[in-house]
Amino acid sequence: MGNVAINWDFLKADGNDEEAFAQFINAHRETVYKKIKRMLRDHPDPAVDADDLTQETFIKAIENRHEVREPKKLLGWLLTIARNLTLNEIRDAKQRRQTGNSFLESLDNPSIGESEAPFATFLAETDAEQVEVERDMKAKLLCLLQGTDREVVAFMNDGFTTQEIAEAVDATPDAVQKRWERIRKWLIPVARDLEALINCLPREDDRKVMERYLDGQPLLEIAKAIGVSRSVIEQTVKRVIADWKKAARQNSTDPVSAMVKND
Repeated sequence: MGNVAINWDFLKADGNDEEAFAQFINAHRETVYKKIKRMLRDHPDPAVDADDLTQETFIKAIENRHEVREPKKLLGWLLTIARNLTLNEIRDAKQRRQTGNSFLESLDNPSIGESEAPFATFLAETDAEQVEVERDMKAKLLCLLQGTDREVVAFMNDGFTTQEIAEAVDATPDAVQKRWERIRKWLIPVARDLEALINCLPREDDRKVMERYLDGQPLLEIAKAIGVSRSVIEQTVKRVIADWKKAARQNSTDPVSAMVKND
C-alpha cells in the first residue's frame, strides 16, 4: 500500500482503527525521527529523547488528525508537529537546566560575589552565546519569509535533503532547489546588513515595527505598543520586506546603498 492510500486511511480512521494508525506510523516514523534527531544535534541534552518526541508526535497527530483534509498535506503537517514539540522540549530542558545550575552553584559557592561570577563562567558562556546569536539570527530571517518559502528554509535549517523537503511541501526536488536558490539571492544580502537596513528606514515607526517584528512579537502586540491597527502593522511589514528584497536584488553587495537611493 502506498503512502497516499495509507494517509487516506489514517484521515478517515475512527478512534479504534489501530491498523490504520499503525500503518501510518510505520510509513512516516523514520522521517519524523530523522527530523527530530537533526534538530537535537545542535541541542545535545540527555533529558531530551528523540524516541519519546517521535512517539509524542504521532500521539498528537492521531488526536488532531481531523485538522487535515488532504493526504498530500499530511506529511508537512506531521513534521510541523514534530518541530514544535521538539522546540518546546528544548526550551523546557534549557530552563530546567538553568534553574538547577543556579541552585547548585549557590550551594557550591555560597560566598561568591556578583562581580566575580561572570569571570568564573566566561569561557563556558562564550560558545553558548555564539550559538544563541546564530539561533537569534535564524529566527529573524524566518520572520522575513512566508508560506512555502518559510517552510523550505526551516527544513533546510534542520538539515533535510531536497528530496525530503519536496515530499513535505508537495513539490518536486527541482522546484524546491530553484525556490531555495531564489530565496538565497535576496536573503543572504539582507541577513548580512539587517541591522543597517533597519536603521536606514526613513520612518521611525517603521524602524520600531521591524525591530519588534524581528524579535518575534505578535502583530497585535506590536499594534498596541505603536498605537495603530493590526492591519497597518501587517502592511508595514510587507512593504518593508518588499523594499529590502528589491534593494538586495538591485545591489547584492550593498543593499543599504540601494535602499537609500530608492528613497
